[in-house]
Amino acid sequence: MSRQSNGPFAYYGTLIHSISPSKLEILQDAVVVVDGNGRISLISPHFSVEGGQGLQEMIPKLLKQPDARVRVTTLKPHQFIVPGFIDTHVHAPQFSMRGLGQGLHILDWLDQVTFPHESRFNNNDYATEVFTRCVQMGLRQGITTACYFASLHTEATKILADVCLQEGQRAFVGKTCMDHPETNPKYYREETAEAEAGTEELIQHCRAVDESGTFVRPVLTPRFAISCTPELLTRLGKLGREHEHAYGLGEGVPNQTHFCEAQQEIDATLKQYGKFSCEADLYEHYGLLNSMSVLAHCTLLSHDDLVKIKQRECGIAHCPISNVTVGGGFMAAPVRRFFSEGITKVGLGTDSGGGFSCSLMDVMRQALIVANAREMLSEGKERRLGLEEVFYMATLGGPRILGMQDRVGSFEVGKRFDAILVDMQDPYSGPHDDFDAVHTTTLDEFGDNSMKAITNVWQKWIMSGDDRNLRRVWVGGQMKKDTYRAGYW
Repeated sequence: MSRQSNGPFAYYGTLIHSISPSKLEILQDAVVVVDGNGRISLISPHFSVEGGQGLQEMIPKLLKQPDARVRVTTLKPHQFIVPGFIDTHVHAPQFSMRGLGQGLHILDWLDQVTFPHESRFNNNDYATEVFTRCVQMGLRQGITTACYFASLHTEATKILADVCLQEGQRAFVGKTCMDHPETNPKYYREETAEAEAGTEELIQHCRAVDESGTFVRPVLTPRFAISCTPELLTRLGKLGREHEHAYGLGEGVPNQTHFCEAQQEIDATLKQYGKFSCEADLYEHYGLLNSMSVLAHCTLLSHDDLVKIKQRECGIAHCPISNVTVGGGFMAAPVRRFFSEGITKVGLGTDSGGGFSCSLMDVMRQALIVANAREMLSEGKERRLGLEEVFYMATLGGPRILGMQDRVGSFEVGKRFDAILVDMQDPYSGPHDDFDAVHTTTLDEFGDNSMKAITNVWQKWIMSGDDRNLRRVWVGGQMKKDTYRAGYW
């Protein structure tokens, strides 16, 4: 499956991306060129036009393609481009129940709110409507890749994969598996064989509609150990081994689950699976703890859990909004501890609808807030996070979790152009500028092109901006959102 890029095209201005959790790189006066396949073919920072020639004439020479025709756009001083956001944990069926059941303990929330709602996705028309709105909203929020839990319904999950492909959002799509007769309601559970067959059917469907996995891939999805029988976990681990090279050598089907999310859940898990002393041992036993694991939450890890996660090179999806609103208490993941231990496969998740917002910008800010709280609660042992670190988790950390770091997450030649054009214009700056952005800056802040000035505007965007500041969103060079007004340029 391939999609036509809007390229070749080029932008000239400021690019901002992460190199590591703590290192931000700002490329000033940079030219970035995107080819017809949606890949970055050239990046030239600190570019200056020589001999009176314009960018339109210079870029073909830089490309060593004298006949190339490249559309060039020069960014305004109040604009910059960042990589697209990666949502590493989101429940697509819960898009339409966001905000319900806040304050309930996690298992009560599932029984009273979530399971009744998710059971409605046996209706394919309803699934199509909700999933389409979910994916479209994600793209408007700058989420260019998402790692989804669907419902337990195979057909609905295939619909979600189709919607992601149709809308052009990169996605990992999982059929939620839950077969245990004692921990799932009768109206919302499946037989073990049905769960295995449905997961295999999803794998084959994703490979049929997108053979290369460029946009849509399947992900093995036991909801959590409580919801599954040992037999189902065994079969899912077996499927992982059977498809470990589905997309190339060592590039198989990943797995995801809720991991050490709340004390109530951990206690129930270890009671149900009494021979294991921690959740990491449990998932490892069933072949579901490896470098392709996406472990959502990880708020209450034991020492043994943390050691195993590091040894097995698992990824962690930090969900700071849902962790302090649903679940029963303050359950913020120890992200500083992860980074200190050298665990950098850490991303962010909106966790809709445990989380009340589908904005990854909200999640970044909440990650800062809960890290501040952890610093206080630990009496300074866990240092708070910086803006560079939460931005890393939103952009480059996610691809490292999902095995996509060679394709997206930062600006490098050869990577796909999954990106966001951010506009920090003052909406009251003139009669011809009707872009309804968040009013976060003043004009005098754009007169200085120094690194400090650019950094200040970037900081203001993270702390006070929202989707109205996202002028354009691209996935693979194809524009998904365009809020330019006629005549703006």
